[in-house]
Amino acid sequence: MLTKRSRYDVLAPIVLFVVLYLALEIIIRMFAIPRYVLPSPTQILLSFLSQATTVIIPNLIITLQEIFVGLLFGIPLGIVLAAFMTQFKILDKAFSPFVILLATTPLLTLVPLLMLWLGLGIQIKMIAVAISTFPIVMLNAATGFSNVDDLKLELMKALGASRLQTFFRVILPAASPSVFTGVKLGCIFATTTAIGAEFVGGNVGLGSKILMATSFIQTDIAFACILAVALIGIVLYGLVAFLERRIVTWET
Repeated sequence: MLTKRSRYDVLAPIVLFVVLYLALEIIIRMFAIPRYVLPSPTQILLSFLSQATTVIIPNLIITLQEIFVGLLFGIPLGIVLAAFMTQFKILDKAFSPFVILLATTPLLTLVPLLMLWLGLGIQIKMIAVAISTFPIVMLNAATGFSNVDDLKLELMKALGASRLQTFFRVILPAASPSVFTGVKLGCIFATTTAIGAEFVGGNVGLGSKILMATSFIQTDIAFACILAVALIGIVLYGLVAFLERRIVTWET
């Protein structure tokens, strides 16, 4: 049974969505804005439904493959690297500049080089997603690993716990909220990177279909694909948030 706060959490975005939907519908119809300039929400929804089986779903599957494989490598790499860097200061000094460089470099600038080196396959987008994901996950995880209560660490040391025992029983649980924050941000970065990589190269995936629809002035189809991208980001973020609520129970 939903609590009062839970009902507000569910209803607030739904009400705002309905208000924005109706406002855009009225404004576009009132000013007779052409469909090729800005389609109405209803036209976008109809295009989404009509193109679902032929355009959106097949390309959605490809984009999801790029995102999931990239996350499968990027998230563990970020967490493991953060763990080693916070436990061994020499690794922190060695890796930090390169991680910050990757975090601040627009990954789309590397996609053409990856294509030059590795070809035009889907694996290029997967690599780009992994490279864009792990720095943001690593930085957030490292923040969590580095900000554990010193009293807890001293207690584990007094009890004769090993470094590994201290990490899994104290540091990792204490840092879990920061780790999950990094994963949620990683999912956002993964989605935008996958779409951006599809813009740069390739003819499959939602990004390429947005670019193609725009070039043929099929604005409603382009927005339908953008809606699919938005749904990917929302679902991934919501899934990680759900797992966080189920796992990090001591923070609630």
